[in-house]
Amino acid sequence: MRANRIAFLGAIASWLCVAPALAIDFTPVRRTTIVTANLEASLTFYRDLLGFTVEWDVTSDKVGSVAFFEPSNEVGRAVALRQGPLLGGSVGLVWAPSVQPPKLPCANPATAGSVALLMLTNDMPALKTRLDEAGVIRVGSQVSYENSRGPTDVFAVYDPNCIRVTFAYKSEETLEDTMNK
Repeated sequence: MRANRIAFLGAIASWLCVAPALAIDFTPVRRTTIVTANLEASLTFYRDLLGFTVEWDVTSDKVGSVAFFEPSNEVGRAVALRQGPLLGGSVGLVWAPSVQPPKLPCANPATAGSVALLMLTNDMPALKTRLDEAGVIRVGSQVSYENSRGPTDVFAVYDPNCIRVTFAYKSEETLEDTMNK
């Protein structure tokens, strides 16, 4: 019986391991899409407070047009926001009438399945002031640490969907240096 269990567990373990010959290439993550109950609040956060630009904004009443995100809905709106000119780093927002708002207060610590975004900034004090003045909820206080890339300061806030958005400032590395890595 024990030998069968070990063989079975070994078969599962080998199935979970992907052989290097089966590797598939991908681009960096191009867009992280957030399903939102309040599209206008989300746009205010990402576009107005953080400076993202609208790449595209589509409202649809065609069955299935937003089905990938909300299959039961016939109507919805999807917005793609971009921060900078490079591929990647986009945030998508999808709204449909059936989307329920997040439970408040936002979960802290994060629960399984939670998503967090990380963005680097070149002006941490100005960003903190802007977000504080807008009443954005902080996850905690600013933290400073040292790693292989130098001293780093970070702080995190919640967006209107309870997504953690962490901002980091690296005093020994410019944003351009980071983008070229």
